[in-house]
Amino acid sequence: MRRISLLFILLLTFCTFVNVFAEQNPFKISVALDRDTIGIDEQATLQIVVTGDSQNLPAPHIPTFSMFQIESRGRSSNFSYNNGVVETSMTYHYTLIPTRPGTFPIDQISAIYNNKRYKGNKLNLTVLKDASTVSDAISKRAVNATGDKKDYFLEAIVDNKNPYVNEQITLTLKFYIAVQYYGSPELSEPTTTGFWTEIIGNKTPYNQRINNRQYKIIERKYALFPTQIGNLEIGRAMIRATVASKNNSRRGNNLFGSLFGRGEEVSIRSSIVKIKVKPLPKKGRPDNFTGTIGSFRISATANKTQIDANQPVSVTIKISGQGNIKSVAEPKMPELENQFRIYRASTSENLSKAGSKIGGSKIFEEVFIPKRPGDVEIPAIAYNYFDPQAKRYKLIATKPIKLKVTKPEGYIASEEVPYSAPDLKIGSNASGIRYIKEELGDTQPVGQLILLNPIYIVVNAVPLLLFAGMIAVRIRKEKFQGDIGLVRSKTALREAKRRLTKAKSIATTNTAADFYEEISTAVISFIADKINISPHGLTIEKIKILLIENNADDDLVLQIETLLKHSDFARYASSSMTQENINEDLEKAQSIMVAMAEVSFA
Repeated sequence: MRRISLLFILLLTFCTFVNVFAEQNPFKISVALDRDTIGIDEQATLQIVVTGDSQNLPAPHIPTFSMFQIESRGRSSNFSYNNGVVETSMTYHYTLIPTRPGTFPIDQISAIYNNKRYKGNKLNLTVLKDASTVSDAISKRAVNATGDKKDYFLEAIVDNKNPYVNEQITLTLKFYIAVQYYGSPELSEPTTTGFWTEIIGNKTPYNQRINNRQYKIIERKYALFPTQIGNLEIGRAMIRATVASKNNSRRGNNLFGSLFGRGEEVSIRSSIVKIKVKPLPKKGRPDNFTGTIGSFRISATANKTQIDANQPVSVTIKISGQGNIKSVAEPKMPELENQFRIYRASTSENLSKAGSKIGGSKIFEEVFIPKRPGDVEIPAIAYNYFDPQAKRYKLIATKPIKLKVTKPEGYIASEEVPYSAPDLKIGSNASGIRYIKEELGDTQPVGQLILLNPIYIVVNAVPLLLFAGMIAVRIRKEKFQGDIGLVRSKTALREAKRRLTKAKSIATTNTAADFYEEISTAVISFIADKINISPHGLTIEKIKILLIENNADDDLVLQIETLLKHSDFARYASSSMTQENINEDLEKAQSIMVAMAEVSFA
């Protein structure tokens, strides 16, 4: 009986171990299609992602799909290590070429891992009899003025032409080509003055039938965040490609021309895209609005919850979601002067791409130093932002953090100094007490009083003066550390001069983009530091308002506006800047900084 019980316990332990091991070592397989509807003459891209804790992941097994021809387009891998957990993923790409119309299930895609079969999710792909998935606008774009079908054309499309300031819009460049081409097409990126731009990437080329003609389509996507309100333009993109010459068929007598063909270089441009950027609504705007736009969540964690008084605890505040992570403002700390001293430690960013959306996380590390022992709490940290999808302002908050603050050895607080009542009587068992004399005797001083000796005064005065100086320095230091706005205001000019010095060191045509980035940042950061606001999300219009509110000269406001607009243009068209332009703009930036230093910011 005892052996049976022991065997049962061992079996139960083994099963538990297996379950825990399985939970700690997940394996999954996911299936995705780039489109759920295509025409009979079009293609779809199938993506299979295999994820597990091993670097030797199995390849997926694809059953026979009689309704498609399947061609492999390669694979890619990704490896990550987070909090002791290793995760590897393999992504496989396939092209599905339909053989007949209908709606077909994409199912039973699987992989064998640790002697267990895992299945991917089920999808449906609809194949139409014709290419009716093409919009009328694209069908018209594929025909020229004489009614002939174009061999190639370039489209620039945005998903939103009327965004809010700092709201993401997605720009898609589509290069359609129906003739043979040689090499890789060369792209000249569109100018995006007035936008913060992030390249999302290229999509796997695919085929699409337009007006009964087969086109190959190459896509490239961008995330654009408008930095100012009003009318903006996305400039023309241009593609240079070498395509098969139309005159090849006329060179029948040229043996080598007929065998290898001849190419001609062509340039294709997209149209200018006009964007009208609207300001954020005034209705519902919080008085302490951070300026952050997107969709976010917030959390806060402490590195320890039990500490001694006057010892630091590091609190990590993480803001994550979709939106321009670089413009996410620092959360405002609650008023806790009676309980904590608070210092900012560091800031870091992590950018990520989910489909055609830009997001990620921004981490702020704050140091809290409790002033006295006891059970204290870091209250919820509130954070507001504007959600452009919901078209309203939202408020999120962290959970409170409870701390147990202990009293260290030697700790004395003024309110806890031992106190003896006036009616306290000393018992007969008291020892080590020097009693007061009842008769004073002779009270006349003998010799010179040492306090009047000059040497005594000098020797004792020097340490006192040094000690008083140290206290003054300490008070000044704590004042600066406790008032971030004062620190930023005092160091604003020094930081601006540092940036201008760096700009001067790179004031060449080869580094024009970096040069204009530095002088633009110097001006914007100076204003933000003087007013103690975040420089992220400061548009030119907002800077003008801030300068006017602080009684800046109209001519100075105009100079700053002109310099910032010119810097934005120069960063995206740096090749057009000459050395003379750069030298002139450096002198303008230096003179503007001198003028701004005399403005009395509130």
